[in-house]
Amino acid sequence: MTDHAHSVKQVAAMLGIRTHGVLAMIHNGQLRAVDVSIQPGGRPHWRILADDLEGFLLTRTRQPAAPRRRRRKPLNVKAYF
Repeated sequence: MTDHAHSVKQVAAMLGIRTHGVLAMIHNGQLRAVDVSIQPGGRPHWRILADDLEGFLLTRTRQPAAPRRRRRKPLNVKAYF
């Protein structure tokens, strides 16, 4: 486990989103974070461990889609009988 922890601002800058987006992911339970504030129950000061951020990014990475097969157009066949 690495000892490096990131602030909410740093994670937001890494992901290219705003800080309230990172806070929303923390509150939804999508992103694990540690509250390092002095007073419990007060305003939280979140820190995201590097391992937790890496795990979050691995769950959010998208696998490339399999190539789609092209459908052939149906033939315009007119029945004359």
